[in-house]
Amino acid sequence: MRRSLALGCLAAIAAADFTMHRRRPRWILIGLFDHPAHLATAGLLVLNAPPRPRRWTIAFLVGALLPDLDHLPLALRPEHPSPDDPRPVSHCLLAVAPVAALAGVTQSERLHGLAGGMAAHFLRDLGVGTGVPLLWPASARSLRVPYAVYVAGCMLLAGRAFLGGLRLPLGGRELDNAPRQLGSGLRLERRQRGRGRRGT
Repeated sequence: MRRSLALGCLAAIAAADFTMHRRRPRWILIGLFDHPAHLATAGLLVLNAPPRPRRWTIAFLVGALLPDLDHLPLALRPEHPSPDDPRPVSHCLLAVAPVAALAGVTQSERLHGLAGGMAAHFLRDLGVGTGVPLLWPASARSLRVPYAVYVAGCMLLAGRAFLGGLRLPLGGRELDNAPRQLGSGLRLERRQRGRGRRGT
């Protein structure tokens, strides 16, 4: 299941970005492709995270879409932005800060997941489109990384999740206890050799 999810997330990202690059949809339609890719990116992060409660995971995935709520006022305008226009300045770390602070005070799993998902949203925005003004209001400049960096990161996460889902001969607890088992086996073998020498 884990391997299927990893490959599915990677396929969703590839399909969304291929379509947006080749078809160049209007700004109002971009979300139909971009939002599934945001969820898939967040899904890859969840697959590589330590085990978390279900409520954290759901909140994380919701948070991965939450920053795009600032697109709603733009969608209600008579004239929509262009895909080449910069993202709203509310796409910044300052928007995550209140949720993260509240999560720290309440120690709520849902709020921790929500804040983490909001931050994860920006990982894709850094590599896709016009970048993201992460440091606003200190700077309104949109920060970007090459798209290839984003793709490489997704592939690494998918590969790690895929390999983590393989059933190895030594799995889970057995793998963790392997050094102890090996040490016990060596000590037992030495004792048996010692007894054999005394017997001769």
